[in-house]
Amino acid sequence: MRTPARVVSRREACRRIVAVTTTSAATSVAPRRWTTADDDLARAAAADDAASFYAEWSYSKPSDVVPYVERFAARGDPASVLRAYDDFGARFPSYKLGAEKAKLYGDELAAIDPTTVIEIGTFLGYSAIATAMRFARDEARLLCVEYEERHAEVARWAVEYAGLADKVTVLTRAGSEAVGEAKAFVESIKGVGAGTDVLFLDHAKERYLPDLKLYEDAGVVRRGTTVIADNVVYPGAPGYLEYVDTAAKRYETRLIDAMFEYDQVWKKDWKGTPKDALSVSVRL
Repeated sequence: MRTPARVVSRREACRRIVAVTTTSAATSVAPRRWTTADDDLARAAAADDAASFYAEWSYSKPSDVVPYVERFAARGDPASVLRAYDDFGARFPSYKLGAEKAKLYGDELAAIDPTTVIEIGTFLGYSAIATAMRFARDEARLLCVEYEERHAEVARWAVEYAGLADKVTVLTRAGSEAVGEAKAFVESIKGVGAGTDVLFLDHAKERYLPDLKLYEDAGVVRRGTTVIADNVVYPGAPGYLEYVDTAAKRYETRLIDAMFEYDQVWKKDWKGTPKDALSVSVRL
């Protein structure tokens, strides 16, 4: 039975680990083999880092992320705000688009070059920032619909902190209750009778299909609109993929593979991060 490694500071552990791995670059001596002692050092560094983090930061309510972002992100720098959200989320897993999907989604937006985007399910503003920072047109605008006021308040703060408040409006509504406001938003920018360029769905998964139909019926989603939906594989959106399937001749749809955005380690049956996908559907 091995004696547990002495807990060392993260800086000291990292220094000693780096020293081991760089020996061969500095001399002609063959590199030393990685040992169980080195594993202990790495674990000690991670444990020390985690203990320090949780001692300083807590997450009992949505607004607890604010001081962390203020500490580690620069005002007016959207990318640094997203990095701070990601770093905070590495210790406190929570709903957000995540870095991998944000890039994939951003690439889709760049190809579409939208003037109007409507987002249903904003949470704390991560995807709102990831959207607005990719706008190429000065007139491009984003309307966010978030059901929980405590989440919407943080999203508004984050958007303003990122320097994007002039491009983003955050409503506190259920998606099904915001159809009229969404229609007015699009028409105020594109003219009467126009549909939105993009509808992004990332709210309650069982609401994807019924809410999409509401926005279709109102003319907010019409021919040429691109509907992008997250989590269509995991945890999945009942009936949604069948409805937008290309074979149904309503939409031209493709899936973009991506991993689910955070670990749900508190679940007893959790077996690691599952595969997921974004669906991209163009209304025919």
